[in-house]
Amino acid sequence: MKRITFWLAATAFFAGVVGFTASARHVAEEDQEIFVKQIPPGYRDWKLVSVAHEEGELKDIRAILGNDIAIAAYREGKLPFPEGAIIGRIAWRHVPSDENNKVFGRAQSFVAGEAPPWYLQFMVKDSKKYAATGGWGYAQFDKEGKPGPESDLKKCFPCHQAITDRDFVFTRYSP
Repeated sequence: MKRITFWLAATAFFAGVVGFTASARHVAEEDQEIFVKQIPPGYRDWKLVSVAHEEGELKDIRAILGNDIAIAAYREGKLPFPEGAIIGRIAWRHVPSDENNKVFGRAQSFVAGEAPPWYLQFMVKDSKKYAATGGWGYAQFDKEGKPGPESDLKKCFPCHQAITDRDFVFTRYSP
C-alpha cells in the first residue's frame, strides 16, 4: 500500500511540474517583449551606416548608425544580422538654412533643426527575447530621452515585415 501511495504521489507531483511548466511557457510566449526600454549607451560613437530624408508628415533628416556588430554584418553582407546587432537612427527636423542659402543665392540648403535630436529609434537583435517580432526589439525615444508610446511602437514590426528578405532592416549600407 505504501508503494502505491508513493507512486501516486510521485506521479501527481511530476504531472503538476509538467502542467506548471507548460502554463509558464504559454504565459512567457504571450508576454514576450517587443520593445526596447533604454537608450543603448554610447550610440553617438557608433559608425555611420547611411543617411536618409523623409518627406510627408515627418519631414526629417536621419543619420543611421550601427554598433560594431551591425557594422561588421553590413560590411560582410551578412544576413540575418547576428545577435547583439543594434541599428540606431537619429532624426532631426529638416529645415532650410537661411544662412547657407544666402551664400548660394537661392533656396537649396537644408540642415538638421533644433537640438537635441527630434527623436531616436533603435532596432536590437535578440532572437530569443524578441522572437515575436522577427528577432528584433524596437524603440523610439523623444528629445528628452523618454520612450515613445507603445501604440506607436506596435506599428514598427508590421511595417518591417515587408522586407523579410533583408532581415527586416530597411537601410542598406552606404560605404
